[in-house]
Amino acid sequence: MSGLTTQCIPRLVYTGAGGNIFTLTPADKQVRQLTWSWEDQGVNKAEQSQPAPLIHAWPAWAPDGSRVACFGVRETPEQARETSLYAVAADGIESWELAGLSGGMPIYGNWSPRADTFTALIQRGDRHLSLEAVSLARPGTATPLISGAPLFWSWSPHGDRLAVHVGGGHQTSLTTRVVILDASSGQIVREVSNRPGEFRVPAWSPQDDLLAYVEQDSQGGERLLLCDVATGASAPVASTSGTTAALWSADGRFLAFGCTARPGSLVFSSVQMLDLESGRVLALLDEAVAGFFWLPQGDALLYFSIDAQRSHLCWRRVTRASGEKTELARFIPSREQTFIFSFFDQYAYSHPPFAPNGSALAFAGSLIGAQTLAPPASSQIYVLPLDHPTVPSPVAVGQFVCRNLA
Repeated sequence: MSGLTTQCIPRLVYTGAGGNIFTLTPADKQVRQLTWSWEDQGVNKAEQSQPAPLIHAWPAWAPDGSRVACFGVRETPEQARETSLYAVAADGIESWELAGLSGGMPIYGNWSPRADTFTALIQRGDRHLSLEAVSLARPGTATPLISGAPLFWSWSPHGDRLAVHVGGGHQTSLTTRVVILDASSGQIVREVSNRPGEFRVPAWSPQDDLLAYVEQDSQGGERLLLCDVATGASAPVASTSGTTAALWSADGRFLAFGCTARPGSLVFSSVQMLDLESGRVLALLDEAVAGFFWLPQGDALLYFSIDAQRSHLCWRRVTRASGEKTELARFIPSREQTFIFSFFDQYAYSHPPFAPNGSALAFAGSLIGAQTLAPPASSQIYVLPLDHPTVPSPVAVGQFVCRNLA
């Protein structure tokens, strides 16, 4: 599985007909099917031994663009399930079962920046979450790294460590904590905090030296902190409340963070920005926001808000320097797209919604006009150019989409 290369051009990967994975190159509209369910194999459906269809889900581009990882799920007559992790070459010619998951339900996965390891969050039992790793050099086994609930993580930019925010889990005496793991062994190399506050994903700076997280202080308040990964020393950025999400700009100069009005809420009351060069915290958005993403150039944020009166979402862009806002599209997200948005800070780096150069946005759902309430019957994959925004163009029928990373 080594030596694969691919041209770095904007491409989409999405789930479409029959629970299969497809890629699409927007420039020439070329569609390539990467997976096939059992029903597509031409087997006699009247045979008693017919297995249930194999459904493929949650595709993720490897950072080098060489392959796509996805989960396969097949229900069995014994009311159990067969689950596996697969990798498919970007040209669709080769595929591999990287590891069987022993019936565990896959929830989310992402690649290491080196594209040599895939980590997956697997639900085993009713409330047990396990973070497991599969090395491309040693396929066949998913190695458990850490378990608990809830469980969020991020790869260090160098790809040798994982920052994990993990709860103690059900019926355990372990406390919630933030730790840094060695990616190859799973050993804890640093305990960052044993009293984390309300947040989800520890955020590595692109330079690999800082980690942003939220911690409770001795008075019960909460603060967004930056940890120097080398020394373990930390410094406060701002007081926080509710649930906090933080994302770094690609150049590592700016850290955007939002806080919800209360813990557990999915709506952030505002978004602020730390300028690491000056040390100043500046207001970026003073409105209700459901999620946000830095564009690759770091000059603007894409964000989406909820139109509560008409029950849909609205994509918008805000320019960092001027604060100028532009409305881009209104839509009803697919179920899968809604799930991504609910945990946008976990998906931001592994499943970006925009092209590597920031030229276009992709999303799944049903587009609606400014005055239209009736969306299309089926979920579509839409592409919207960001250099000259117009009306998003439907390019395929599908429920989930992300852009390649390089």
